Amino acid sequence: MKKTAAELATIVGGKLYGNAEQEIVDVRGAMDAGPEHVTFAQGVYAEHLEEFRAGLILVDKLPEKTTKNLIVCDDAKRGFSQLVELFHPETHVKPGIHPTAVVSPTAKVSPKAAVMPYCVIDDGAIVGDDTVLYPYVYIGRNAVVGQGCEIYPGAVIHENTVLGDRVVLRAHAVIGGQGFGFATDAQGHHNHIRQLGNVVLHDDVEIGACSTVDNSAMNSTVVGRGTKIDNLVHLGHNVEVGEDCFLCAQVGVAGSTKIGNHCILAGQAGITGHIHIVDNVILGGKTGVIGNITEPGEYVGYPARPHKEWSRSQVLVGHLSEMRKKLRQLEKTIQQLKEEQ
Repeated sequence: MKKTAAELATIVGGKLYGNAEQEIVDVRGAMDAGPEHVTFAQGVYAEHLEEFRAGLILVDKLPEKTTKNLIVCDDAKRGFSQLVELFHPETHVKPGIHPTAVVSPTAKVSPKAAVMPYCVIDDGAIVGDDTVLYPYVYIGRNAVVGQGCEIYPGAVIHENTVLGDRVVLRAHAVIGGQGFGFATDAQGHHNHIRQLGNVVLHDDVEIGACSTVDNSAMNSTVVGRGTKIDNLVHLGHNVEVGEDCFLCAQVGVAGSTKIGNHCILAGQAGITGHIHIVDNVILGGKTGVIGNITEPGEYVGYPARPHKEWSRSQVLVGHLSEMRKKLRQLEKTIQQLKEEQ
C-alpha cells in the first residue's frame, strides 16, 4: 500500500507541513524509519527531529525550524495508531463453530461469533455477536460474553462471570477464579471459604496475558469501562477498579480495595486490602500502598508518599553517611568539653 503525505494528513485530521506528494509505504519506530516510512515524535523525541530519517513525522506542535515533512495533530501517538491500523489491518476471523469445539446445548452462541478449535462453552453461557474465541478457551456455566470481544488462546472465564462489549482477554488470562478466602482454626489449619460472587468486566476492558481477576466472596469484583490491565497482574476478591485506569505489569491489589477512575499503577505496585484510592492517582513502580489515598497526585515509595516528599527524603538518605560522621565528631567534641570541666 502506498499513500501520499497529504492523504495521511487527511486520515489523521492533521495539518501537513512539507512535501504533500511524499510517498509512504509503512509505519516504523522513530529510530528505524526511513524515507518511505511514517513515524511520530513526542516529548524528548520531538527535540531531535532533524536526526530522524523518516519521510513523514507526526508531531503535536510545529517546531520553530525544521527541514522535515511533518503532520501536526492533536495527539501524535493516537494519530500514529490510526496509521498502524491503516497499514496493518487486523485479520478478520470467519464466524462459525469449529467441529472440535464442545458447546453445551443450553449455551447461546451468536451465529456471528467465531468459536475456534477445542474451545469449551459450558451450560447456560452466552456469547455475543462478532466475538472471537481463540483455541482452548473455556467459558464457564452461565457466563456472559458480550459483543465484539476477543478471547485469546487458553483464557478461562469461570462461571457467572459477565463481560461487556469489546472486552479483550489475552492468552491464559483467568477471570472469576475462586477468591483467596480462608478460615484458620485453633490448630492453624486453613479451610477454604467458597466464594459465591462473580466478576464483572465492563465495556472496552483489556486484561493482559496470565493476569487473574478473582471472583467476589458474595457480590462482584468489578473492573470499570475502558480500563487496561497489563500482563501478570492480580486483582483479589471484591476489588473494584474504576474507569480508564492503567494497571501495569506485576501489579497486585489485595481484596476489597477500591480504586477510583483514571488511575495509573506502574509496574510491581502493591496495594493492601480494604482501602480506598481516589480518582486521578499515579503510583510509581514498586510503590507499596498500606493505607487510604485521599488526594489525587503522584505517589512513590514504601509506604507510599507524595512524590515531592519522597524525593526530599531520598536526598537526605544520600547524605546519611556524611551526617553520621559529623554526628560522631560532635559527640567526641561534647565528650572532650565535659572532661575539661
